[in-house]
Amino acid sequence: MHECIGEVVASTSKKFRPGDAVLAIPEGDQGLAEFFLAQTSKTVALNCNSEDPGAACIIQPLSTVMNAMDRLGDLKGKSLAVMGLGSIGLLFCWLAKRGGASSVVGIDPVLGRCRFAETLGATRTICSRGIETVQMMRTSPKEWIPPDICIEAVGHQMDTINDCLELVRKYGTVVAFGVPDHPVYALEYEIFFRKNAVLMGAVTPDWAEYLPKARELFIANRGELSQLVTHRLPIREAAKAFKMYERHEDGIVKAIIDARDW
Repeated sequence: MHECIGEVVASTSKKFRPGDAVLAIPEGDQGLAEFFLAQTSKTVALNCNSEDPGAACIIQPLSTVMNAMDRLGDLKGKSLAVMGLGSIGLLFCWLAKRGGASSVVGIDPVLGRCRFAETLGATRTICSRGIETVQMMRTSPKEWIPPDICIEAVGHQMDTINDCLELVRKYGTVVAFGVPDHPVYALEYEIFFRKNAVLMGAVTPDWAEYLPKARELFIANRGELSQLVTHRLPIREAAKAFKMYERHEDGIVKAIIDARDW
């Protein structure tokens, strides 16, 4: 748990005082602790009154996606495919469209997520797994126009990064964004090599730079981005929140666990 909104209790930094509302990334992912420590560089003041302050947790993942998009450079006129339409994939769709991408194709086996992506910038969605999309490309090549950029936003398994290598165009770029669970991956090197592809890893940004940037973007687009928070549960129901997300139940995209009644 590392996307946390809270209140400063004590601070050795001149930037923050007790009582300040902040987004803070806890050391050691200890976000479910009653109290946790955070570095100044990983903390940003919110300074925005709202009936739903928890939705500002979007600032943390938004900052990571902004960093990846900045590394890709100018997207005007380029085509993108985003594999995995959880909150991260949805943010990629939203930023890609804002960045002037000519087309944004979202790929996810959950129909509700595909429909959500279409409201946030995806020009087309394919409701299937990565391997099924690859099979569709092989059997019906006219149904698939290889994109300039393919973003892997699933993680936690080894297959979809290779699906992205299959789907991207020659001389295209694959962004490895999904979190790996293993130190060594079986990469389809022949495909990567023959396509002259670029494989770009994108994970932790410079927090001191990107958290403030993401905060400003979130505040300016609060109404639109707050939609990503689909569920709010008290901390006593934390286990329920995790199970719902694992099973993709009730249209869940992102859940807030509220600890105010600790």
